[in-house]
Amino acid sequence: MSDWIEEQGVVVNADDAWATVRMQRQSTCGSCAARSGCGNGVLSEVLGRRALELRLANVHGLRPGDRVTLGIRDRALVSGAVAMYLLPLFGLIAAPTLLGALFSGLSEGWLILAGAGGFGLGLLLVRRWLRAQGQRFDPVLLGCEPARLSPAQMAGPGGLSRPDS
Repeated sequence: MSDWIEEQGVVVNADDAWATVRMQRQSTCGSCAARSGCGNGVLSEVLGRRALELRLANVHGLRPGDRVTLGIRDRALVSGAVAMYLLPLFGLIAAPTLLGALFSGLSEGWLILAGAGGFGLGLLLVRRWLRAQGQRFDPVLLGCEPARLSPAQMAGPGGLSRPDS
């Protein structure tokens, strides 16, 4: 089994410092038997299949039209997903529970407010944790297939001349 979760994309813009890679969002909802009752399927229909664009350092000399394979470590993705879901959920449950234990005669409205505050605090903790992770969640270039240009495009007047490097 691979240690990477891979995705294919196309370089749409590049300069000496940065490259912008466009990837088409993919969903397996069309082949799933539970597509009508699944939240992911509904969300996919609402959001549509808009492309996702990532900006990454252009240390490999990427050029517009190049097909690339980007990857992220599967453990990093799983730990990030766990943190993103569990910390806010923990805050949502723990804050009203703790407040209710400390102040037994508190009304329901205060407990709901405490839950919202705990949820918000969980989101802030996730944000701080993600920033502390540095480049752990940045995509890594795993492969590149240079753009296929016709000879006229490569050397013709006004065409794209690409130096061999």
